[in-house]
Amino acid sequence: MEVHEKLGELAALVSGARGVPLSSSVVVDREQLLALVADVRRLLPAEVQQAGDVLAQRDEVLEAARRDADELVAEARARAEELVDAQAVTKASRERADHIVQTAREEAKRLRVDADAWVDRKLADFEDELDRLKQQAARGRDRLKVRDDGDGGAVAGADAQPAADSGS
Repeated sequence: MEVHEKLGELAALVSGARGVPLSSSVVVDREQLLALVADVRRLLPAEVQQAGDVLAQRDEVLEAARRDADELVAEARARAEELVDAQAVTKASRERADHIVQTAREEAKRLRVDADAWVDRKLADFEDELDRLKQQAARGRDRLKVRDDGDGGAVAGADAQPAADSGS
């Protein structure tokens, strides 16, 4: 399951939880909630890996564009050297080489801009998802802090030992 699906399950668990009379608080099965949180924690590194893959793909696209540009420049120089014999031919070959070099530079720049824009969109999507997750987690924690179900500090005790609960 993906992070979105697990978060949907968390939302469904809280939405479907039994309400505490005369309050906006609900009673949630702790084990079930902690299991879903553990699943989300386990899935997040995969999402982070995907972001790393996006960056790696960007670098590969840029490298391929650089190689193409270098090949075009080398080809243009080779053609220019072959035509050095006649002055008119030499002039035409230099102009052609300059045009090829300029075209290659423009293409490399376009590819770099496109790759950067694509990577930026992917990172923005990932950043939005992380922000959404953070907001959901904060709302959940806020609800736990406000909940007073009569057990005299069970919420404070749960906050005091997050490391012990996170392994479940």
